[in-house]
Amino acid sequence: MKILMVTSPIVSLAEPFAGGTEAFVVQLSNGLAAKGHHVDVLCKHADETNRFNTLAIEESAMRMCDAITSEADGQKQYQAAQYGLIDTSGYDAVHYHSYYHAIYDYGFMHQRPSIVTLHSPVSERLALAHQLHRARSDDRYIAVSKRLKQEWEAVIGTGIEVINNGINPGAFTLPPQVKHDYVIVSGRICPDKDITAAITLAAGIGKPLYIAGPISDQHYFSQEIEPRLNTNVRYLGHLDQAQLRTYVAGAFAALATSRWNEPFGLATLEALACDTPVIGFASAIVPELRHFPATQIVSPDDRSELMQAVNAIKTLPQGTCAGYARQFDFAHTLTQYESLYEQLH
Repeated sequence: MKILMVTSPIVSLAEPFAGGTEAFVVQLSNGLAAKGHHVDVLCKHADETNRFNTLAIEESAMRMCDAITSEADGQKQYQAAQYGLIDTSGYDAVHYHSYYHAIYDYGFMHQRPSIVTLHSPVSERLALAHQLHRARSDDRYIAVSKRLKQEWEAVIGTGIEVINNGINPGAFTLPPQVKHDYVIVSGRICPDKDITAAITLAAGIGKPLYIAGPISDQHYFSQEIEPRLNTNVRYLGHLDQAQLRTYVAGAFAALATSRWNEPFGLATLEALACDTPVIGFASAIVPELRHFPATQIVSPDDRSELMQAVNAIKTLPQGTCAGYARQFDFAHTLTQYESLYEQLH
């Protein structure tokens, strides 16, 4: 089949990834291409080692700003409009992963049923975009977890299907790791991920904390994180996948402290695949990934729960976490999406 993946003209799919959605799109597109499908991906750019082709839409050479529109917003609108003019009739399936409302507005011009995967919690902006898009299209909506499905169905109606994200077990066949005396938190550095809570948890556990991820909110990092950095709280930077897996595999535990409801929590699944247990809040760990004792749910301010979680982790047999993670083999995710594409074809 010939498949078009649609992110946004300004989205980078190069490592290190900005977040789980970018990593997922690359994984899905490469997986489909490896199975013989022709895959084009609308994005700003991607690594040249990928199996898929990139479809980039350039900015206008003309100024796109006016009294109420910034140049950046005007250029994004221009690029989205150019997407609306693309002939997609040669594709067997079009699959959206975009957070940008104008992509759906102009994509509607194609007048074809497509697939939309929801990767994020409901927000006012996205709710309005998808309420409109679903009302006027026959697109199939997919959520990456049951919890996300329930949240979105309350806003845009029932009928959303669920396809969990997954991992490639072969990418996590690391040599047996000696667990070191540190814990790690990975993800975007922003209030939603509540990295300050991870600092508090690490102090309660009594172990140094490593922080890895892109700084997506510089003010939050400067005001809340940077002043707390010391010999026991270390910022590793924005790591590529191989570097991150090495640090995660060597950790005593990974921490999941998002205060928003994580849509899926790929960082949690990848930690388990590294055979590293996860301690975190219920908001940060979706029900599908809760598997005691590999994942430990704790309340933000309950020290006794935290100590119980630490003690449970200490006696975990090697391979427990990785064994559970293998149930989320990406091959199954790939097959489910292929089936959807066939239904559109």
